[in-house]
Amino acid sequence: MGLTEQLGHPDPRQREAAARRVAQRVWEPEAEEAIGAALVRAVGAETEPGALAAQLDALPAVEAGLTDEDLHRLGLVRSASPVLARLLARAGRLQISAPVRPSGAATLAVVRCLRGAPRTGLRLRTPDGAWTVLERIELYGRAADRLDSGYTGRVLLSGPGARGLGEWERLDADPRPRECVRGLRAPDPRVRALAAAGAAGAAGASGAAGAAGPGGAAGTGGPGAAAADPETGRMLCAALARAAATEPDPSALESELAALLSLSPFLGPPALALLHTLDAATLPARPRTCLDALLGPHRTG
Repeated sequence: MGLTEQLGHPDPRQREAAARRVAQRVWEPEAEEAIGAALVRAVGAETEPGALAAQLDALPAVEAGLTDEDLHRLGLVRSASPVLARLLARAGRLQISAPVRPSGAATLAVVRCLRGAPRTGLRLRTPDGAWTVLERIELYGRAADRLDSGYTGRVLLSGPGARGLGEWERLDADPRPRECVRGLRAPDPRVRALAAAGAAGAAGASGAAGAAGPGGAAGTGGPGAAAADPETGRMLCAALARAAATEPDPSALESELAALLSLSPFLGPPALALLHTLDAATLPARPRTCLDALLGPHRTG
């Protein structure tokens, strides 16, 4: 029985064990999507608290493979899970559905949530790349801490991107981590190298968003790493390690390993296991130096 079938096993102990196994590997993109869909189905049907907690905790391990439909289904789950709340905030997308109105240094707007569940304090990117902060949400005339997918509410936006917004424009919670993950799968090594170079900055910006949860993990890392959202950092480490493990281009490999160094506080056992498959003796000098610094006392053999 495969892992996707085990996630729907009649025995809740088997379902819980299967969910815990999801987080113990870095999955190939196709498997990531299939397991993500199975995990979402399991979450929607689960009645046993222990299994549900394990399923929710496993979601970040396959976050990059979740589709908009998966995110919509997760938004229907009524759960107090902080993991789910952060995941849905990171996926947030709003659309301006009426003319905006300046309010002092901020802007009032009526918006519809198209995806995820943006929360107050979240940073959103405008179509021209500027940033705005979701300062306040009103739903049916009452203050709310989040806006769920499919709902319309009135919001107060601040920051440089708040002015000049037009009707029907979309605002996205920082999409750069997902863009980096997609770029690391590109056939062109130059695209993979650029995606890797942007990964550390993308994690740092997500951590600064405010609604992504507690930031920072102790350890050494590049600029922004200490402020990064840990779940975003782990997602990027998984994608970078997956790319590095099969990277044929020396320049792209160097970029991927350097990005992993900058995100090393979030480099967990599943990503390390992939890095151990690299043969340092066959690598050019600069990628080999990065790999040695990453593995250090973790090197086997």
